Amino acid sequence: MADENTTDVTEPDPATEPEHTDDVPTGLGEAGQKALAAERKRAAAAEKQAKASQKQLDDMSKRLQEFEDRDKTEAQKLAEAKTAAEREAATAKQELMRYRVAARKKLPAELADRLHGATEEEMAEDADKLLEVFGQRSTPSYDGGVRTSAPAATDMNTLIRQKAGLG
Repeated sequence: MADENTTDVTEPDPATEPEHTDDVPTGLGEAGQKALAAERKRAAAAEKQAKASQKQLDDMSKRLQEFEDRDKTEAQKLAEAKTAAEREAATAKQELMRYRVAARKKLPAELADRLHGATEEEMAEDADKLLEVFGQRSTPSYDGGVRTSAPAATDMNTLIRQKAGLG
């Protein structure tokens, strides 16, 4: 174990670093203010080092994954791709079943994602339960009532006379 009193953090040069005394409490005294400012500088330096270490860790993780992938045989790579494709196909099939059942049961599209079940029958039962809870939504009637038939087509002379009030 490393000695607890030594750190790898390089201390910032007080001559080049600006003093942050604007948010230092005044009741601490001069020594307390200097100690607080120094602690804040050390914390800032430690945070910088932590970010750099995290970046280095991410880079090393990528390199490790590249080495692992390099050692895989072509068959292993194809098997992983096949597994991923099968997983994606199963998800797409499940989603298609949900939307099919929702359309058949006239379930609103917003509720289609809430259907659960492994088969269409199980999803249909779940859709019936959802419809009981949320109530059947009937499609609105767009019928405006009794309609009159269109007037008989007339020639241009008749239209002009009608507009002029002559008959």
